[in-house]
Amino acid sequence: MTQSLRALLALSLVLAVAGCDSGFRPLGFMDRFRGNDASDVPPPAVAEEVAEEEAVEAATGEEAEAPAPSAASGSLGTTIASLGDPTRPGLWLETPLVSAETAGTLVAENGNRIDVTLIPSGGAAGSGSRISVAAMQALGLGLTDLATLTVIAGG
Repeated sequence: MTQSLRALLALSLVLAVAGCDSGFRPLGFMDRFRGNDASDVPPPAVAEEVAEEEAVEAATGEEAEAPAPSAASGSLGTTIASLGDPTRPGLWLETPLVSAETAGTLVAENGNRIDVTLIPSGGAAGSGSRISVAAMQALGLGLTDLATLTVIAGG
């Protein structure tokens, strides 16, 4: 009896430790309810973009339109991204902000940034984007999150 309890204890310990490095967070959904002061402050690039948009809105008295799709370098704007095809490997973002496949950088609201491949989605300007599983994990986002991302072409 004692040996079987020891074996059961050892097995449960091994199983508990096996998932420690995989990034699995069984209560990760509760993170959005915790106050995280670091994520309340947008990164400098986002803050500058918001200030520019507010200045344009104040000058014209109306909201600025979504940027037209392009293959230019520099900031393309922001997009709301959901999980894309989970069977497609790599770091990528399908977005209407580009008209041709190009290298780019994504900046999440939490300040994390990664280099990705920007792929045209064919959607209308202002429509959402789809992001790879690996990119969401690299940005520290939950797989069910609708993430607000700043998209920069030319990485």
